[in-house]
Amino acid sequence: MRWLIVVSLGALAAFGNFVTAQSGTSSVEALQAEIARLKEQLSKLEAQLAEIQKQQKATEKITQRFEPITVHGYIQMRYERDSSRPTDESNLTTGRAKENFRLRRVRLDVRGTPVKGVLYRLQVDAAETDVALRDAYLELRAGDGVFTFGHFKVPLLEEVLESSSVRWTPERARVSTALFPGERDRGIAYTLRKQGLPEITLGLFSGTRTTQTQDSLTTRKSWLVRIVQPLDKEGKLGRIWVGRMDGIGRRDFGGGQILNFDRERTVAGILLTPIPNLTIRGEWVNGKDAGTAANPTFKVRGWYALLGYKLPNQPITLYAKHDQYDPNRDVFGNTFKRNALGIQYDLNKMTRLNLTWEKQDNPNATIWTFQTQVRY
Repeated sequence: MRWLIVVSLGALAAFGNFVTAQSGTSSVEALQAEIARLKEQLSKLEAQLAEIQKQQKATEKITQRFEPITVHGYIQMRYERDSSRPTDESNLTTGRAKENFRLRRVRLDVRGTPVKGVLYRLQVDAAETDVALRDAYLELRAGDGVFTFGHFKVPLLEEVLESSSVRWTPERARVSTALFPGERDRGIAYTLRKQGLPEITLGLFSGTRTTQTQDSLTTRKSWLVRIVQPLDKEGKLGRIWVGRMDGIGRRDFGGGQILNFDRERTVAGILLTPIPNLTIRGEWVNGKDAGTAANPTFKVRGWYALLGYKLPNQPITLYAKHDQYDPNRDVFGNTFKRNALGIQYDLNKMTRLNLTWEKQDNPNATIWTFQTQVRY
């Protein structure tokens, strides 16, 4: 802009010299006054340009601060028909009748990388009646490993680590929801991922100060170790894993009886992809969990097997699943069992439809679930 004005002033000066030769002194004075006015306007324009540049730099600084932040999430809208539920529910706040429309999950997931090798994450869920914290942790990369501090998923079962946005069945297996309620715990974990070695995770947890997640408010916290071994160098065939979590939990069994219980989980799992589009996965868990005031610790056991096949060149996946969970191995005939069949249709990368039929024993129920999901 400035060079254009300078050229214009030069042209005016040349024109002024010409007019001087033709018209005399009065014309020269008029041109000099015009040039002075233009110079004043040039000074004002330069000041405005400097202010704009200053504001642009300030905006760039703010943008650079927020560039590492990403905001994602997903919404799961669901219709359920559960034969085990009452036709009319009297609990108007959290109750569920035989047929329901639900917002099962409404997630807001914020992640940031303020500097290289550092990640923070905050995830909340606003479904049902309350806003609940899901994740709040910090990851620090150190060589071939990653330290995780805060409130995050317990890194033991593959199904617990799997996001609900990609899981085929509406809910996790009963062994997962019973022994890892909420899927999260609070503590610290270190995961080593080095080429040519198994993936190794070590952790120490103390609970989330809620009855749901079985807080470990004792001197003995829950330690964890997990080892994952790929079945081939590329990891295309699948992997196997074993792990153990051991500690002491503390629970209020009512009537002022606050007692400790053993909190143990021994895990073995396998994931196979023997041919393209076919997925086979299973996990087995043996351990101990909270019981009753008379017997604070129960021996428990559970497992599941999942089979899925994506039709070639089609946005359709068919799946089947069986899971069992025995909440007290010293009692006969109380094992929960469930069979599920379903189909998933991906409208696009962000939207999918899912229909699942489930048959349960202990308690007996037939459940139909139709779910739509959109990610953002």
